[in-house]
Amino acid sequence: MMIRTFFPATAALLAWASPALAQQADAEPSSIEADDAPAAAFELIEHRVAATPHASSAAAADTPVMTVAAARHERPKGRERFLAFIRAAELRHALPNGLLDALIAVESAYQPGVVSRAGAMGLAQLMPATARALGVLDPFDARMNVDGGARFLRAMLDKFGSVTLALAAYNAGPAAVMRARGIPANSETPTYVRKVLSAWRLGSF
Repeated sequence: MMIRTFFPATAALLAWASPALAQQADAEPSSIEADDAPAAAFELIEHRVAATPHASSAAAADTPVMTVAAARHERPKGRERFLAFIRAAELRHALPNGLLDALIAVESAYQPGVVSRAGAMGLAQLMPATARALGVLDPFDARMNVDGGARFLRAMLDKFGSVTLALAAYNAGPAAVMRARGIPANSETPTYVRKVLSAWRLGSF
């Protein structure tokens, strides 16, 4: 499904950028039709691990950004501070209610200054090239970062017509999803998709 022309500049940039996460060669195809045209893609993120700036401990490098709470009433620290404009971005970009909220919970655990080992920044974990392509001048400005993440997620929903595949593309890049004809069978993306969907189902945590 082609991306709607919701932001012309962003749509144009989607046509040439490439994802950072490599696709495993033995990924099992699903039912997505192959597309010979260049896949729209941003340079994306390694989402699995994040560390605060200047953090260097080995323990931090081996710790997931967030383990999704099993109980609905466990609220991640810092969520209330950002929830109003996360919800506003969901409405502004016609995202499914609560999906961006769940994505940010998994990406950064609502820590606006977090930086991953791969260099992804802020609440929605935008790579520097991705942030520039989206016009996010300051990736550590929480509102700008959230809006950039919302726009990219909207683009992936428009392209793939599926929440599951949109999340896979947010993590691995749309080109990797096209090559795999589904969720890329790498060591990160299937778990990432499950975590975000689980957080989304939990609703308000």
